Amino acid sequence: MKNRTGEKINQISPSPFLPVQMYLNLIKGKQTLLLVYTAAFAYLITALQFTFNIFTFFWLLVALTLTIAGSTLFNMYIDRDIDAIMERTKNRPLPSGKIAPSTVMKHGFFFTGAGLFCSFVYLNLLTTITIFLGFFFDVIVYSSILKRRTKYSIIVGGIAGGLPAIAGRTALINSVDLISILLGFFVIAWIPLHILTLALLPANLKGYSDAKVPMWPVVSGERQTIYIVTFSAILSAILTLFTGILLEIDPIWLIPLLFFSSYIIGIALRNLFTPTTPRTFKLFKAASIYMALTFILLFIGLLLTKNSFGSLAEILLAIKALLF
Repeated sequence: MKNRTGEKINQISPSPFLPVQMYLNLIKGKQTLLLVYTAAFAYLITALQFTFNIFTFFWLLVALTLTIAGSTLFNMYIDRDIDAIMERTKNRPLPSGKIAPSTVMKHGFFFTGAGLFCSFVYLNLLTTITIFLGFFFDVIVYSSILKRRTKYSIIVGGIAGGLPAIAGRTALINSVDLISILLGFFVIAWIPLHILTLALLPANLKGYSDAKVPMWPVVSGERQTIYIVTFSAILSAILTLFTGILLEIDPIWLIPLLFFSSYIIGIALRNLFTPTTPRTFKLFKAASIYMALTFILLFIGLLLTKNSFGSLAEILLAIKALLF
């Protein structure tokens, strides 16, 4: 049997289960973890304002992990011909012929269905709809319709990436408020900072060009892409600070967030006026850390402002009970 590029597929065992490492490659383990992480901290931030429910928290993580993994499996299936061309992705399980496309599709249906089922049964309808919309925007609108047609597909991909953070808050309060929207929009604004910076690296730029994927730097050039990345960095910083203000975090606890936001903006601005590949890669790495730090600093800032150490102890004990 051959894949779409004509290469012979070395099919693995027909077992319904795959090796753990192959699962991690197929679902982009780090990416999945990062999106679930945003939902987890959105929930924990909300819990400091209201109350913590270990049952809801557990099923939120399960539902999102399964659905995001399922979405990524579908994306792997859809993009297998593109991935076979690009140097960065050609060794993934599908384009390298380590697994049959039909197997990936079946696992995509199973993971997505299981995730949405868990959300519908154990969470609320609004959260289930939010999680489903993440799947819909990612797989149907972004990967299936827009990715090969327009550079603006990155915006739709960003919407899909922002919905887990919104789900993290709706799982507890069962409504969409301004804070949940700001948390989601922070991720939406951050995604171009992350993805387009990666696309600017010479090897990746060539790969997108060879695969005829209209990524921003391929269609509009390096300079305009750096403008977008810089704007993304500034907008991300503004959104996080505004979120901290709405959460009524004491200004003194917003200083670390302001410092790291300023650091990201500084790198982006330097790269805007004197772009270099090392600085672009530095911005890419810093942006990943910035995502993680933002949610942690918002959580810690709210905790210290409210002196909610009782709430924190409750959260930690519940998570300990969950894990051990």
